[in-house]
Amino acid sequence: MTDTAKTKASTAKPRAAKTPQDHKPPRGKVRHVQVMGVDVDIDPSRLDDWDLMETLYDLQADPEGNALKVVPFIRTLLGKTQYQAVKEQLRDSDGRITGSRMSEFMTGLFEHMDPNS
Repeated sequence: MTDTAKTKASTAKPRAAKTPQDHKPPRGKVRHVQVMGVDVDIDPSRLDDWDLMETLYDLQADPEGNALKVVPFIRTLLGKTQYQAVKEQLRDSDGRITGSRMSEFMTGLFEHMDPNS
């Protein structure tokens, strides 16, 4: 090696570490999440449902007047089998599922559904 080549090699800046790539799950893929200790699979294809969108619209347009529409919404979103499993896991020692407990679960679920989460 020539002296010039040695100098360049010894003074060359080390390469910067690669910037980590986004670690978000791929779009359109089922996501497995845990909310309040309950395991749930979120299938984005379930959101491609016009009836579900109408229910969501009704909930947002008049949350107080349409509060009960949350039941078919969450039922459709999770699917019948998973919805039943979630309910069983949210029951208290008396066998009841309080509205506040289900509301807390849904809030956590929606946070996981956020594409920026």
